[in-house]
Amino acid sequence: MKISLFIGILLIAGCASKPKHSILSQKICDDINRGEQFKYTNDYSEVFQKALPQEQLATLFGQVKKEYGDCLEVVDYKQSPQKSKFSTKHKSQKILDLNLVENDGIITGLWLLGEKAKPVSYKDFNAALLDFKNYDDSRLFIKVDKKILADVASKKRTPLGSIFKLFILDALISEVKKGKSSWDQELAINDSWKSLPSGEMQNEKAGAKFTLFDYAAKMISISDNTATDHLFYHLGRNTIERQMKIRGLSNSFSWTRPFLTTLELFKIRAQFSPLDYKQYAAGNRTTRLRKIQDAQIINQDDFMKEIMQWHQPRGLYDAEWFSTPREICQLLETFSSAKDENVEKILGLNTPFIEKDEFNQVLYKGGSEPGLVQMAYYIKSNETPICLYAGVINQSQAIDETAFFEKVKGIIKLLPKQQDAEEK
Repeated sequence: MKISLFIGILLIAGCASKPKHSILSQKICDDINRGEQFKYTNDYSEVFQKALPQEQLATLFGQVKKEYGDCLEVVDYKQSPQKSKFSTKHKSQKILDLNLVENDGIITGLWLLGEKAKPVSYKDFNAALLDFKNYDDSRLFIKVDKKILADVASKKRTPLGSIFKLFILDALISEVKKGKSSWDQELAINDSWKSLPSGEMQNEKAGAKFTLFDYAAKMISISDNTATDHLFYHLGRNTIERQMKIRGLSNSFSWTRPFLTTLELFKIRAQFSPLDYKQYAAGNRTTRLRKIQDAQIINQDDFMKEIMQWHQPRGLYDAEWFSTPREICQLLETFSSAKDENVEKILGLNTPFIEKDEFNQVLYKGGSEPGLVQMAYYIKSNETPICLYAGVINQSQAIDETAFFEKVKGIIKLLPKQQDAEEK
């Protein structure tokens, strides 16, 4: 059994505090051992408990215990600004990877990622290319300077997940250049613009003010959906779509209209039937907007209940944000060429698997949802531009993300590093 339950999609609330792995990660280990007898304690936030009924988490822990045996110990604990990463070693001698988010010593988010994947090493880029071709539906585009070193379906339409947030950032940059907005301009939290996590800004009180830079930084670095939707409404749907066309991203523009908010996509995922998805995909911008408006009419309790059951792929090629790896690389190259300190800082806040001192510049955005994981990097090594786009889509089941991430790490090891260039 491969466990790929993304509990944290709804349960992150607040910033991660300082490491307490001797308490909270061990608490998860102990709760796994309780299995189906698990009961909530005050170690879990009220939001967590409300969003995920006790019996569901007890069933999950029971499945883990049955498949892997009792949790013996917590190993490989590491903390990042957004979450704590650790593994649990079990009686079966297998190791599971988990992510934990806490706020003031309370568990607010939890990911059970599955068995720890084995490290991947490729002898060259061609080996990586052949490996990605083993997926039924994958994308791989590696370009170093002007030379394409690997290409798997780089011109093919792909659902983006949260990589779409780059389009909102681009529209914001354009408005700042025109003088219609500024990075230090303040925008107040509006309850009607709030979305679901990932992120933390959904917990801010209405009226609280943050700069546009703050919203953009949260949108990119922790993929904050409420920050994203606030920037969407600040800019306007038409402005974002128009900027895609102006930028010359013709495929992205034609495939991603109307441009969705994150909350609109959540409600689509909660309500659309197979027929709804078919009609939406076949419709034009106007008819799609009507279906989006219809999807907004939903009881909140029914909405949350349905979203909590969203663990399998839904409508990935029907209702999403779309582009191609080449167009995303084109957009990232535009950001790099602009030499804007604010933009570089925003896109450089979260760069997974990259040692920044090995490169002159690293820009990154990723995206995921059930059945989808995509990663896009733009790197400069000794001023040599490198674009790496890697992604997998599975319309029938969730993806083993830990195994995929090891493949991406394997590719990153092959990239020319700053120190390599200096030694030469």
